[in-house]
Amino acid sequence: MRIDYVALDERGAEVRGGVDAPDAAGAAAALRARGLFPLELAAGQAAEPDADRAWRLEYVRSADVVLFLTQLALMLRTGLTLLQALETLEAAANRVGLRRAARRLTRTVSSGRPLSDGLQAERALFPEIAVHLVRTAEATGELPDALERSAEFVERRAAIQAQLLTSLAYPSLVVLVSCATFWFLTVKVLPKFVSFLAGRGAALPWSTQLLMDVSAFMQQWGAALLLGALAALALFVVVRRIDAGRRLTDRAALSVPVVGGLLRAAAQAHLGRTLGLLLRSGLPLVESLRLLADSFTNRAYAGVVLRARERVVQGLALAPSLEHPVVSPMTTQVVRVGEETGALDDVLLRLGEFHDRRLQTHVRTLATFIEPVIIVVVGGMVGFVYISFFQALFSLVARR
Repeated sequence: MRIDYVALDERGAEVRGGVDAPDAAGAAAALRARGLFPLELAAGQAAEPDADRAWRLEYVRSADVVLFLTQLALMLRTGLTLLQALETLEAAANRVGLRRAARRLTRTVSSGRPLSDGLQAERALFPEIAVHLVRTAEATGELPDALERSAEFVERRAAIQAQLLTSLAYPSLVVLVSCATFWFLTVKVLPKFVSFLAGRGAALPWSTQLLMDVSAFMQQWGAALLLGALAALALFVVVRRIDAGRRLTDRAALSVPVVGGLLRAAAQAHLGRTLGLLLRSGLPLVESLRLLADSFTNRAYAGVVLRARERVVQGLALAPSLEHPVVSPMTTQVVRVGEETGALDDVLLRLGEFHDRRLQTHVRTLATFIEPVIIVVVGGMVGFVYISFFQALFSLVARR
């Protein structure tokens, strides 16, 4: 339930907005937890019944969100009011989902509520980190900076995901196609050819006989193997839906050769950039660690950050709190230096850049070595099939 409120902040200034709570008492408790003193509480318009919100599911690229946030920051810097900037973006948006989101943000701001409330209602488009950056900036008057930092966060996150996808998708696709080709040749083509040879009394060479044995095995057990693979995939999906199972599989993925190195570099690049960005924006360390944990797709790293947050709350420094096998010793050492020098945000941002370059190096190295390996493996599979064909043909010619 949406509760609109009028409250006083710690300086006695009037603040208006909305909060999601089951009732007025829950809303009042949530406001007091934020350091606000509620004056008026009233049931507001529900967040979801808006008919336009069905368009939220329309696909909007990360690049569109980055452009939206960047343009909004630019227009605010040029002197436009927030309402004017949102109306301009609504008219200029080239995607229906983004245009309707801009329209809802315009309604939120025109009703006197802060932009952060509107962004929070659009969680399908804007990450929670952006919401908190904007909410902090609304109190300090640095909204354009917060919007630009939010755009940078979305852009870097999308870039890291694209790097991982690119590095893993190509070899996976090639291996899948090569296996399908091998199956087609051994199950569909080779048996007919062998029947032709057998009808002429030709003896099969060892390579052709080996392929025939593989073909017979696949014809007899192929369906069972396929069902087993589908069952294993379904089990994996079910396990991933359980929080403990997801943590276990995410942790196991970090130990996979090559893939684990990519995931660790990507996670630590995300850790440095995101935490440094949050701290530079003025958010407290404890709140920044919570947001950082929520932004991790790898639950193993999310658990490490949550454990570090608990230790920080207990009074321990950040560097020893982050010590864990999945966190590199260099990361904790750099964080320790940042705490000692009082430049933790700068050090974390530089750390993120370092791990980002390391990730790019991993991707380039993988691309360099994976292509010859794939050529050798795929060429060996297909070449063995063709050699078996020709050996069978030569045996038939020799027999004549």
